[in-house]
Amino acid sequence: MVSKEGVADLTLLGVSLIWGGTFPLIKMALDDSSPFVFLALRFLLGALILASIFRKELASVSRDTLQAGFLIGLFVFVGYVTQTIGLKYTTASKSGFITGLNVVFTPILAYAMLKATLPRRLILAVLLALTGLFLLSGIDPRSPNINYGDFLTLVCAIAYAFSVVLISKYTKTHSPSALATIQTFTIWILCTLSWIIIEPFSLPASTTAWFAVFFTAIFATSLAFLAQNYAQKHTTATKAAIIFTAEPVFALIFSFAILGETLSPEGIFGATLIIVGMLLAELRWKEKNYLHNDWL
Repeated sequence: MVSKEGVADLTLLGVSLIWGGTFPLIKMALDDSSPFVFLALRFLLGALILASIFRKELASVSRDTLQAGFLIGLFVFVGYVTQTIGLKYTTASKSGFITGLNVVFTPILAYAMLKATLPRRLILAVLLALTGLFLLSGIDPRSPNINYGDFLTLVCAIAYAFSVVLISKYTKTHSPSALATIQTFTIWILCTLSWIIIEPFSLPASTTAWFAVFFTAIFATSLAFLAQNYAQKHTTATKAAIIFTAEPVFALIFSFAILGETLSPEGIFGATLIIVGMLLAELRWKEKNYLHNDWL
């Protein structure tokens, strides 16, 4: 019989598969839709789906749960905005791998929040991952200008790391379904405000873009957020971060199959360094017993 932790880990792997598959889909959708329009519609539909399912629970939600859900949603909003805009200036496969750096930043943030010592192996893991990012981004050492899309996606990775740590913290004392719903509504509100302020009113102009809106809203938002919140309640943030290393791998596979994207030999080596850095960081972090306390 599979334990709750085993089911949670398999669930997170499924979430990684869904998220990895959305990289080429969103890349195609942004050819016919502006980023904030796409995000506002996606999270509106996702929020309505979750609210319709958990409406009775939301009617009696506490202020603390509202604050926790809002805080998670704020960081996820920053992550999605920078990732989506970044996809307009970089490839889907590169975006997937750079986003995957969040599993390196996650233990760093957790160590900082816990006031714990940073192990040497974790420092080495960060250096490996950053070296991999350098190679993957194709930066010319003679003119080290970071691609705008790569930089935005790196910001996305840091924001996602914050969200993973916060979800691990708050799902221990708050309802995962309520948190997922509130976080989705928060992202929708912020995306809509950004749409009104930054972009003119418009709607997606193609069937592909609308398909991407519905697919990401149903599977990559409402279903994935709900699954992540429930799963992280029954497993550690460390194991969740390890499993999320599969997301950029799935992104590369889908980007190759759908968009025909390929990486240079340097990019492949850089991607390998990123994965090695992520695994090295997470495996070492797992050895620290004080990271398995009630805070996580």
